[in-house]
Amino acid sequence: MQFRNFTYFPRLQFKSLDEKKREFGVVVLRGTFEIHNGKALHLSQKQEPLVLADEYHGKIGESSLRLENNLAPYKLRTDIHVNAVAHAPGEKYLQQWEAGIKVGKIQKKILVTGPRQWRFNSVTGWELTVPRPCIEVPIRYEYAFGGIWEYEKEKKICEENPVGIGFSDKALSDTKHPIAAPQITSPENPVKEFGKSYKPEGFGSISSAWKPRLNFAGTYDERWKKFRSPYLPDDFKFEFYNSAHPGLIYPGFVRGDETVVLINMNPDSYLSFKLPDYSLSLLVRWEDGQMAPLPIMLDTIHIEVPGKKVYLTWRGIFPLVKPIRVLEARIKIPDSVKQTSSNGEDISNGR
Repeated sequence: MQFRNFTYFPRLQFKSLDEKKREFGVVVLRGTFEIHNGKALHLSQKQEPLVLADEYHGKIGESSLRLENNLAPYKLRTDIHVNAVAHAPGEKYLQQWEAGIKVGKIQKKILVTGPRQWRFNSVTGWELTVPRPCIEVPIRYEYAFGGIWEYEKEKKICEENPVGIGFSDKALSDTKHPIAAPQITSPENPVKEFGKSYKPEGFGSISSAWKPRLNFAGTYDERWKKFRSPYLPDDFKFEFYNSAHPGLIYPGFVRGDETVVLINMNPDSYLSFKLPDYSLSLLVRWEDGQMAPLPIMLDTIHIEVPGKKVYLTWRGIFPLVKPIRVLEARIKIPDSVKQTSSNGEDISNGR
């Protein structure tokens, strides 16, 4: 099969299987764009390669996911990932403030605080200290509710965020030492009670080994080993491949022309841009002479705020029921959209 890439983006092509062992083809295209505040995303002159392995903020298994790989065969909805630092408004030292993002019809906010702790008082019990004022906090799950709790021979893990802080057992916690409290919480449900479980909050990708993603992976038991291995379990669900925080999984796919607004995630407090109004598609030409267009969906938006870059991932699938002669990836840009790449190339007419 010959592949023709008529887009500006590096591509990846591979085969996959669904939970019913049916084979299908996958095409992934990843575009690199530059953020210019208040304007449409600008096509970067240097298109960075696809990501073939997850990248973490630190050691694997001990830190949160910074950049998800591009190997998912299919996503049911668009993921929105943000790697950023929460900046206090006006760059003033504050005990707490809100940060947020809005993309099209969805928006999400978090409450950010300075460092704080749970301390035990023999009269009143566990008390939360006043946050120490600060200017910025990395928006990572390491600063959200979660973690691993250990006391003597007891050990418990927060399955939704094992790298976080504040996860504890109230009845068995060591009262002699303070315990770090989460700095990233929900404005609607802030951390107030020691020993209570809270939903981890953040804007970043969620590891495939964490809940709620793990809930969709299916059952890998003795029955699976005997009757299904190495194929997907009968109860596998494709929701597994959506890796964004549940509050940043779009209801369906974005159109691709939405405005994105980021609040208190850079020194200027307000950052906005518009997604490029690109329409991508696959044209399949079979060996028997038939051909058909198939959609490619924008299913991942990864925003790197410190570097002022956005990585957009489009993904399309195609049937493998009969031999394909040529597979073409195409791009269409509306005439109303006038844009040039960083090297001055006019891309307004599409390819």
